[in-house]
Amino acid sequence: MKNYYYKILLISLTSIFSLTFTNYALSKEETYSVYAKLPILGEIEVQNIRTELSINDDNIKYSYYVNPTNIVDFFEEKISRGYITGKLVNTSIETNEYYFKTEKEDFQRLIRFQYLGGFISDITIEPVYDISKITKVSDQMIQESIDPVTMFYVLTNYNLIKKCNRTIKVYDGKRRYDLILSNPIETDIGYSCKLTHQKISGYKPEKIQENKKYISELKFKLSKDLIYEFSEVSLRVNNTDLIIRKNNYN
Repeated sequence: MKNYYYKILLISLTSIFSLTFTNYALSKEETYSVYAKLPILGEIEVQNIRTELSINDDNIKYSYYVNPTNIVDFFEEKISRGYITGKLVNTSIETNEYYFKTEKEDFQRLIRFQYLGGFISDITIEPVYDISKITKVSDQMIQESIDPVTMFYVLTNYNLIKKCNRTIKVYDGKRRYDLILSNPIETDIGYSCKLTHQKISGYKPEKIQENKKYISELKFKLSKDLIYEFSEVSLRVNNTDLIIRKNNYN
């Protein structure tokens, strides 16, 4: 009997040591549907998003693909793809590189950010935006921001939202805005935050003076494994209310 328990102890210790010294690796793909909220028609699906996540130790690559559904004519028919690389540090992500490319018919735009120590340090935008009629985004505003793909990764991961006590500063190559998380609500089936979208710079002066804030909700649901998983979020893009919902295939 003693030999039996000794063997069990050895197996347990071997498992612990193998987990400790083995590299951690993860690969995961997720899909999302994007709906436009229209006054008469209600919710219309306008885009599909696919993400691919790979983690090796603390190193991360997160790829992001957007395709239009072509159900309605008024919505942009751009195809977009991009990625971020970086490192996971405790309950945050430190991005190293951001790459994003949009294409529509015979037009395409490429945006690339390089980060240094978690701050945006070098920017490439081809072709550049016409910023003659919008407010200037200062170097300081840019440096303290994150890119839209990093923003999406943060919003869809419960462990990164810091219990709804966080302001996410975003720069997309043209506009600078804040997403302010607050007012956490926890129930038996989920978790939600109040999300306030505030324009900072890179908009027409009258829009900045107006200081109109868009308020919505970020929602997570409790999974069968008792883990909070992203459910949906509402955002405003080009004066259109959009709902992004995670697709669940069981």
